[in-house]
Amino acid sequence: MISRNNNFDLIRLFAAFEVLLGHGIKHLEMKDLFPFLNITAFFPGVLMFFTISGFLIFASFDRNNNLKKYFYNRFLRLFPALWLCFILTLILLIIFRTISASDLFSTTMLKWSIAQITFFQFWTPDILRSWGVGTPNGSLWTIPVEIEYYLLLPMIVLLFKNIKIITKLFFIAACSILFNAYLSYLGREEEVIVKLARVSVLPYFYCFLVGAIMYVYWVKIKKFIEGKVHYWLVIFISFCLIVDTHPSYYPKNIQMISNIFLSVLTISLAYTLPATGKILKGNDISYGIYIYHMLVINSLVALGYVGKIKYLVSAIVLTAILSSVSWFFVERKALSFKSRIK
Repeated sequence: MISRNNNFDLIRLFAAFEVLLGHGIKHLEMKDLFPFLNITAFFPGVLMFFTISGFLIFASFDRNNNLKKYFYNRFLRLFPALWLCFILTLILLIIFRTISASDLFSTTMLKWSIAQITFFQFWTPDILRSWGVGTPNGSLWTIPVEIEYYLLLPMIVLLFKNIKIITKLFFIAACSILFNAYLSYLGREEEVIVKLARVSVLPYFYCFLVGAIMYVYWVKIKKFIEGKVHYWLVIFISFCLIVDTHPSYYPKNIQMISNIFLSVLTISLAYTLPATGKILKGNDISYGIYIYHMLVINSLVALGYVGKIKYLVSAIVLTAILSSVSWFFVERKALSFKSRIK
């Protein structure tokens, strides 16, 4: 049984802020801060999110494998805020005259709307590419990846019960790593099938499963993880510096090891100084920061507000406000319904 005394909320906030900062520096053209991106590259927030999901969602399903409750809870966490984000996106697209109100009922916009409120958020039609950086909310490509993990996890656990769960997890993680190697071999090919593969769970499955495997072995490994983040940080940074690499969304060869070290570091961080997790008092605006920040950045870019630090600060403040409103008035209220299903 894993301890509920942890820092996961704080780590998710850090990971979301890393994504916001990286996109803000890049798209708001903070050229003086570009060197800072080399530092944040060691801690890619999305990979940290995937590992945390792998650990916590597997733990949740292990405690209670009621499929109805499992999917209901996952829905409450993802979709209420996602739908609010979609509505806000439509409003901004109309305000900035990327589309007109009449365009909302066009075939293209109806298809895009359905994609946004389901699990095809990675698709952007040409009609929307004139706003901001060229896609209304490119960060949402990870939503389908998360959903695919949610869908596949019960299948992994419940199918072929005669095979040990740890055997299944290692096998699928190995397949994901091999698939990554294959994508690296293909390079940046433009074929649709390759593009779809890159926004599927397949190349990132190992990241989720490292978290899941750590949960399965928790009783045996926790003495090497809990309170040991300083050791893992030294190991992680030393490895990256010695072999001159850092974690990557599409790791090549030895980069995969740095990705796995980052996953272990993430879980260790969650169980080091766990009292700091109480700072947020159960409030988690990390998801909001992640899904709303590109709307703010796109708005600033469309207004021509780039190249000055005050615009980056504005992006951070406005995103924090949006995320807080979303948490207190949408997400937290939605999560309160978790206990209402048997």
